[in-house]
Amino acid sequence: MTSRLPPRRRLFWRLAGALGIAFVVVGAGAGCGADNPSPPAQDSLGAKLADAFRIDVSDIDVTYDFWPKASRVEGSATLHFQMRPGQTRALFDFNPLRQSNERERSMLTSLALDGEELDAYSNADLRRIRPSPGAEPAFEIQRRVSPGDEHTLHVTWSMPKPVPPRADDWFFANFDDTEGPKDETETMWPTISSPEDLIHHTIHLRVHSKTPYTVIGSGLVRRHQEDAVVQAWDVDTEKPVSSSTVFFAAVPSDQSRTDRFVASGVDVKIVSNRSPTTIDRTQSIVRRTIARLIRDFGPFPMPRVQILLTHWGSGMEYYGAVRTGIGSLEHELAHMYFGVTAVNRIWRDTWFDESVVVWWQAHAKLHPVGPGFRSGIGAGRPAAAPGFDETAYGAGARVLQAIARALGGDRKMMEFLADLHARREFQPFTTEDFIHDVLAAQDTIDRKELERWLLSDRDR
Repeated sequence: MTSRLPPRRRLFWRLAGALGIAFVVVGAGAGCGADNPSPPAQDSLGAKLADAFRIDVSDIDVTYDFWPKASRVEGSATLHFQMRPGQTRALFDFNPLRQSNERERSMLTSLALDGEELDAYSNADLRRIRPSPGAEPAFEIQRRVSPGDEHTLHVTWSMPKPVPPRADDWFFANFDDTEGPKDETETMWPTISSPEDLIHHTIHLRVHSKTPYTVIGSGLVRRHQEDAVVQAWDVDTEKPVSSSTVFFAAVPSDQSRTDRFVASGVDVKIVSNRSPTTIDRTQSIVRRTIARLIRDFGPFPMPRVQILLTHWGSGMEYYGAVRTGIGSLEHELAHMYFGVTAVNRIWRDTWFDESVVVWWQAHAKLHPVGPGFRSGIGAGRPAAAPGFDETAYGAGARVLQAIARALGGDRKMMEFLADLHARREFQPFTTEDFIHDVLAAQDTIDRKELERWLLSDRDR
């Protein structure tokens, strides 16, 4: 596979160099109509998110059928959801091929809401809108949906397989960067692109091939054989997690090697086509990193980690899984604490995920920001816009180093972060919540200074 470096990873390396870090990182359309009233007219985050995302999903059940020789994928998904306060028209995100137009509509083969069959190709039943500034384009279902009740959405689709570089027989959910140039989170199944929407996911994957396959993914992976030419697996997150942190990969067994071991009580599975020497080095990094994370932040947040080790120079974190090159492995494993279990409420708050991981890796070499420092890393994007201010990799980590100094040093900062994770695991939080935590933990830095460091967009 060819090496590639997404924008967030490229920027990290540039910032690391600028900071002198000498280490190797081892992850406007129509809105609410008259029959879809907005929440009360108030400039509150809750109102903005209700307008942007509209539904709360409790669970998603997805089935994929993959034909490697035909390079074709057929999918179906059933969502159970309730409307958010003030909303009566459901919407969902679906963009498996990262299209910026309506091409994904052509992939839809059926659509049903509460058992009523709808026409996916008719604007009378399904409209493509941008529900709020910065939000991703989404499909709005043209039916009034009663609040307070549970509803069911069933969608089926057919599409060409997203093909990773030089791996035509591989298949995986193509989540990548949440801050890409098109502001897309690459939703491989109908869902809601909101980091605060925690959903139980079950994925049924069937590979139609006589060639043996290996599957890894987020959560518990179970295999069951259907017949001689259909291999089947279930991937179960076992608990509600953000859709953007759910991953699976199906790899031909003859193109890869699978290694299993236990690191500090955590079951680890690595699937890779790298050399035995690289695999041995990977195992060493995993053992060392998990042990250090447990020491610094407390119990590992999940019972198992599954790793798709690639030749890429970058990586991406998911719930209980990483897709990474060896150089970013340590970084992605640290995200198991901050990014996939301690999650932020809105996309722009995810500056914290990257800042805290970079701080953890490089705090001994970081210089804290000064008293007059200003940035808008926690306020520079619309509330519903995927992504974050990428200066989080440098400036955000240096802000955390200044907070560490105020707390009494790096070890005190580790204790603060361990406590933050324990209290906020799967309790989505905002930059304002983080500021509150910092103010409660020390009295050297006041609110005005913290807000200038994180929420000011002047004098950047």
